[in-house]
Amino acid sequence: MDIHPEFPPIILTELNKPWESVLASGTPISLAAKSVLSGTIGLYFIKRGCIRLSSIFVNGNEKCMLYIGAGTLFAEVPMFQTSEDYLFTSIEQTEAVFFPKQFITTDFIAEYPDLVLNLLQSLSIKTRILYSQISCGFAFDSFGMVCRALYSMHLYNREGGRVVPHLTQQDLGVLLGLHRSSLHKALARLKDEGIIGSYSKKALHIHDIGRLLTYARKQRVMPTVHRTGGATLFLLGKN
Repeated sequence: MDIHPEFPPIILTELNKPWESVLASGTPISLAAKSVLSGTIGLYFIKRGCIRLSSIFVNGNEKCMLYIGAGTLFAEVPMFQTSEDYLFTSIEQTEAVFFPKQFITTDFIAEYPDLVLNLLQSLSIKTRILYSQISCGFAFDSFGMVCRALYSMHLYNREGGRVVPHLTQQDLGVLLGLHRSSLHKALARLKDEGIIGSYSKKALHIHDIGRLLTYARKQRVMPTVHRTGGATLFLLGKN
């Protein structure tokens, strides 16, 4: 998957296609929608469906970090760094293949260096996306974040000439950390301005991709800090 320098994908797919060559060595598993994966430590390869990766804070709050789709591995970090801070939830019927931690041996690394390299490459992409989320959380307001997400769907979630989000509005709000009313307000504004039409899990209708991109790049007004003697002045700059 080629990653746009400004707009990372909303759902990561096809990052680990080379691993299909060893799927017969794993154990097939099936997860119903809204199932929470827990227990055995190891790698999972998604053949069909989608998994939400969340981080659990000390106070029990959940923060969605990534959506992971077909052709992609997940659970790499807890496999090597045992932790209860991660939560994997299927957002739809999902078929996957499980590889126990013991599967990744020095013999496996020697026999399949291409798969190990692919795993490292996909980890770097995920790390880059997480860094992007952090920086965008400071640079863009809720409306800008929604615009960025929709533009990302335009880039990556295409089936023929259609844009297929594969996420409900609730799923999108969870990823962006937005209350349902905030997401609805942003979508309503885009509709009122004629930039988008309807949004559903199966279809996003974009009428003006140029204006959507303009909003997606418009950063929030950040205060400029000036220190004068013992005082600190915060001046609003122009966008």
